[in-house]
Amino acid sequence: MRKDIEQALEKFKVNTFGNKKIIEKVEALLRADEQVLYISPTNVVVTAVNTNKKNKLPGVFVLTDNRILFHYKIAFDESTDTSDLSKIDSINCFGNGLTGGHVEVHTRTKTYDILVSYKKALMNEIKNTFEEAINNYTQNKVSGNKESDTDILQQIEKLAELRNKDILTEEEFQEKKQVLMARL
Repeated sequence: MRKDIEQALEKFKVNTFGNKKIIEKVEALLRADEQVLYISPTNVVVTAVNTNKKNKLPGVFVLTDNRILFHYKIAFDESTDTSDLSKIDSINCFGNGLTGGHVEVHTRTKTYDILVSYKKALMNEIKNTFEEAINNYTQNKVSGNKESDTDILQQIEKLAELRNKDILTEEEFQEKKQVLMARL
């Protein structure tokens, strides 16, 4: 089992009894470059936003530093829902000792109501982990775009040098510059 999965299971005190095989299946769906921040075998109520149709599904819900992933199997039907963190609109949590704790993840197309620990402190920690992951993802995307803007400007400067050395014509320079400027 991946180290990040073990750490997430331990951090959130997730019981894996009887669920090792499905966790291994989910592990195979993960990319090597993503880090698991939360994982739990649980029941999830998936609601389609446009139809309000609800499905209660048993499976494994995963939060990574890039996306959410819900893998479920009912009889012979097996499927995986994924969504980039940029597509998450909001996170809510609620619950009590009788019905258990819930974390709701609202995307543009679906709402995932995840059954979690009934302990309020743990439920809030899960919610905070989701919010922190979304914020980090957003900040990394913004800073990543600035780096690519700098790269594009450097490419234009190199093209200008080639033009000044008569390696490129003015026409070729303007054409390539327009292509690069469109990517900004």
